[in-house]
Amino acid sequence: MHNRISNIRHAPKRLLATALLAGTILAAGGLGNAAIAQEKVVIAVSPLGADSNLYWTTTGAFIFPSMQTLVGNDPETGGYDNSQLAESWEHSDGFKTWTFKLHPNATFNGDWGPVTSADVVHSFNLHIGEDAKLSGISRFREMTITAVDDHTVRFDLPSPDPDFLFSHAGRGSLVIYSKAQFDAEGLEGYETAPAGSGPFQYEGREVGQSLTFSTIADHWSGVTAEFDQIEFRWVSEPSTRFAMLSAGEAHAVTLPRDLSDDAMEAGQTVLSSTAGAMQSTMLFTGQFMNPEAEENRDARTYAWADVRVREAVNRALDRDAILEVLYGEGVQALPVYTMDPRFPGYSEEIATGFDDAFGYDPERAMELLADAGYPDAFDNAAIPLVVTSLAGNPEFAQMAELVQAYLDVVGIETEMREQDWATGNTAIRGFTADFVTPMRNAPVRPSALGVQIFFTKHASPHLDVGDPELNELGAMLIDETDPATRDQLLQDMFTRIFETYAHIPMASVPASVAVNSELVEGWTFPGSTSSGLSHYHLIDLK
Repeated sequence: MHNRISNIRHAPKRLLATALLAGTILAAGGLGNAAIAQEKVVIAVSPLGADSNLYWTTTGAFIFPSMQTLVGNDPETGGYDNSQLAESWEHSDGFKTWTFKLHPNATFNGDWGPVTSADVVHSFNLHIGEDAKLSGISRFREMTITAVDDHTVRFDLPSPDPDFLFSHAGRGSLVIYSKAQFDAEGLEGYETAPAGSGPFQYEGREVGQSLTFSTIADHWSGVTAEFDQIEFRWVSEPSTRFAMLSAGEAHAVTLPRDLSDDAMEAGQTVLSSTAGAMQSTMLFTGQFMNPEAEENRDARTYAWADVRVREAVNRALDRDAILEVLYGEGVQALPVYTMDPRFPGYSEEIATGFDDAFGYDPERAMELLADAGYPDAFDNAAIPLVVTSLAGNPEFAQMAELVQAYLDVVGIETEMREQDWATGNTAIRGFTADFVTPMRNAPVRPSALGVQIFFTKHASPHLDVGDPELNELGAMLIDETDPATRDQLLQDMFTRIFETYAHIPMASVPASVAVNSELVEGWTFPGSTSSGLSHYHLIDLK
């Protein structure tokens, strides 16, 4: 088995490395002639889903370095800080009212004046419009916003939300635009050149190709990058991005994990975020733990409705080998999907007990299957595994293939289903999903939000596993505002998920970027955004 896994990993890499090496040799002159000037930083990434200057019309995967949210993230820890537009904030005892004080010296670029609460209210109204596509924006439509004074803005929520800062930080559900620019130029002004208040100024875009910003020398925040410009280039092919990096045509590029290994072997540097940027798992779909599930939402006829089969699936997997293939060395297994040490609810007991409960044990897996009468006792013994791809997660298809290989060893029947991400989501949302599918949590949500989305009926009913105990705990969590009680409720929920083997947890993965080792010394970023990348002013050039 291990030889098979090793071959899966390394054979494609040798072919890619050979092809790319040939391309680099033909690139006329190598690094010395091709390297770009250090006053301009170039970052090559996958094309965006929406190429627009109107942030609220996108899915929120990329926040311009010229734009700002209310709350920042510390580059070292990922914790919330006041490096964006809010100098401070406070909440009511019940977490239903949140008040933000703006930095009094914050100004928009391009002489559009100071940032005030009127700009926040104006931007809020744009973001909740009918054309908004941002994830989580429906929550904003349920709240009200008030400009208390020129530098104070208050949000009144319909229900308690102790994790409200998440929406205003790296997740970026609200980006602040200039009302003065809108009054003077309308949406056309934003589409042409949105002002922004960040340490970079928007210069222009070539649709589908690139986006350029210039550095502001004396920014109001005191932050100044050591280079004059930053350009983002949209490049679809990972091999092309790799070639750009090798030739010195880009300072930094995003790469799949296998090409990141090749980049390091070629002498380049791969930098990782200081905190986890993404969690991955494979979810059993359907209300398989609900004894009273409706027929069209019922997965109880499938093998994974039996907890012994779910444990066997988990015991069959050599996670260390799988994760090394998918993500490289140093990535750790995730004990429970959506549990994270940065947020309340983290259980050290679960983390330390993971190997005992989920560790690779094919013999135990086969004992559990025999005890469950598998496969004869099940009308639907074969477990369908979704083979799909998702931007930013090229590992998902290979994840399904590796899981299939391990399940086959212990005698678990599988069925591979190739489908695009949209098709799978349509089935899940229509309560017709009858498969095991990979899922990501990126950026990593606060645990109280993530556990409700992926396991209960309270946030995303279509992902509800149907467990009455989890749903009861989730209902209590919604109404509870005491931090200690919330922490215990979350621990109870994670314990329940853990003990019932309600999913197939995989990994907590940092964001990574490959940088040209002759051009870039370092770059500190916490992995707190949807794309994983941020804090561009901290790119340290050689």
